[in-house]
Amino acid sequence: MSTFSPLNSYEIAPVAERTLFSVARRPTRVIALCCFIILVSLADLHLTLSFLTSGGMAEGNPLARYIMSFNCQWLLGAWKLMLTALACGTFICLRTRLFVEVSVWACALVMVWLLIRWGFYADYAALAAEHFAGANLVKPHDWVAMTQD
Repeated sequence: MSTFSPLNSYEIAPVAERTLFSVARRPTRVIALCCFIILVSLADLHLTLSFLTSGGMAEGNPLARYIMSFNCQWLLGAWKLMLTALACGTFICLRTRLFVEVSVWACALVMVWLLIRWGFYADYAALAAEHFAGANLVKPHDWVAMTQD
């Protein structure tokens, strides 16, 4: 007769408990998704600073536009990193809850969407720069630029 012990518990656990999407693995998924969000946020910050310091860019977020108006790269970086750390820290602290996993999946999807938009924006910016080279056009109200620190 077999006895239940930690050594053989994996063998007798139902298959549903060992799948990637089991409740027991929720904390691991939340942490992995937070790592993804952090990496994409760092890439977003890098791209943002690259565009801001090489002629400017259109920024749709009024709060980000306000932070950028100080023309301070480290302030923008600190603001972005603080918000990302706050969100991911909250997710990780509450990682065993279903609403947190749903929220972190939603944030990860938004970050994927952001990466796709950056791809389109980079293509558009290159075409626009060629097309409008030398033209003295009025920039839209959401245009921001930074000088090198």
